[in-house]
Amino acid sequence: MTFSLFLTLYILLRVVLPAPLSLRMRLALAVLVAAGTCKLLLFRFFFGSYSPEVPRWFQIGTGIPLGIVLLFAALSLGRDVCLLLCLLAERCGLGHVWTRLRPHDARLSLGLGLLALLLAAVAIPTALRVPAVREVELAVRHLPSELDGIRLAHLSDLHVSRTFGRAWTAELVERVNAARPDVVLLTGDIMDGSPALRADDIRPLADLRSSLGTYACTGNHEYYSDYPAWRPLLRQMGITMLDNASVSVARGGKELFLLGVTDPAAARFGLPGPDAEGTLQRGLDAARALIAPVGRTETRPDGTRARVPVILLSHRPALFDAVRGKVTVQLSGHTHGGSILGVDWLVAAFNGGYVRGIYGDEDSRLVVSSGCGLWGGFPYRLGVPGEILLLVLRRAGDGPAS
Repeated sequence: MTFSLFLTLYILLRVVLPAPLSLRMRLALAVLVAAGTCKLLLFRFFFGSYSPEVPRWFQIGTGIPLGIVLLFAALSLGRDVCLLLCLLAERCGLGHVWTRLRPHDARLSLGLGLLALLLAAVAIPTALRVPAVREVELAVRHLPSELDGIRLAHLSDLHVSRTFGRAWTAELVERVNAARPDVVLLTGDIMDGSPALRADDIRPLADLRSSLGTYACTGNHEYYSDYPAWRPLLRQMGITMLDNASVSVARGGKELFLLGVTDPAAARFGLPGPDAEGTLQRGLDAARALIAPVGRTETRPDGTRARVPVILLSHRPALFDAVRGKVTVQLSGHTHGGSILGVDWLVAAFNGGYVRGIYGDEDSRLVVSSGCGLWGGFPYRLGVPGEILLLVLRRAGDGPAS
């Protein structure tokens, strides 16, 4: 609410009120700006929810002014920073750029408004399309040769909803299956809405195909969507939920440990929050294994020690700081990659410095997906496309990391 109020006041005071327009036009613009920035508050007031069950066209349509206002505000703030620097430079005797630009402020605002409209026209279709598969080879240490080349399909933030419905989900599944993964891993925010609302939209996920199965952890939106009711349905669809739990899968007789933790939002609903350390300990103890810096150790024929790789599913990437060195790879989402290039630094600041891509080193990696879908209330992607990540694990040397 504070952020929406700040944006509204900034645009009204900085752009709308000084605009060389009639009072009626300025009032109309003020109403549009307020409606755009306060969309979520208006949804909460009229529908009792930030994500109401409204038609797809209405959800997207009301998201358009919100995105335009946010883009325009970002551009305007950038403009004002540049003007301030020009003013300071002029006061120091370094040119007269500010004096020359100041009389054209209204034209600059108009140009930025048109640019915001153009960017929105690009960002909305990008957000709504089914993402492409992006294949990435990931070198990790202590990977048995039998697991070299294992293919992990990493899906995050589907947000199956009125905005991303059954047809979108079905095409997503087709693309995943065409990539021929060995295992499918979902890192939360699978759906928006209760089973009564979303069961048909999410049904295509039952058609996910891989040789070692489909596993998932929860995100915050699972809990907003009545997760206890979803859990048995997801199990029926062949999706194994790892709620502070672990499972081992094997290829060529060699194990790959999969761990999943719950989301901190669980505590608001009286359900267990994330317990990464306990999950790691219990999972390895259940396999009667020895704890090593990364996973379990076993003796090779030459007498050296090899470690069983551990893959951790955690919706939020910030957990990596606590488990680095204890897991081989952590897979996360939640950030949507920042959604808009240039805003990603702000998203990273609220997520432990992580926003998208690969972090860490060959001993312990973090992979943050930009996500497949988006929350329907803000259907914008600009410079940060959605993705289906296909991670191909490769053996790295067993020496010290460089």
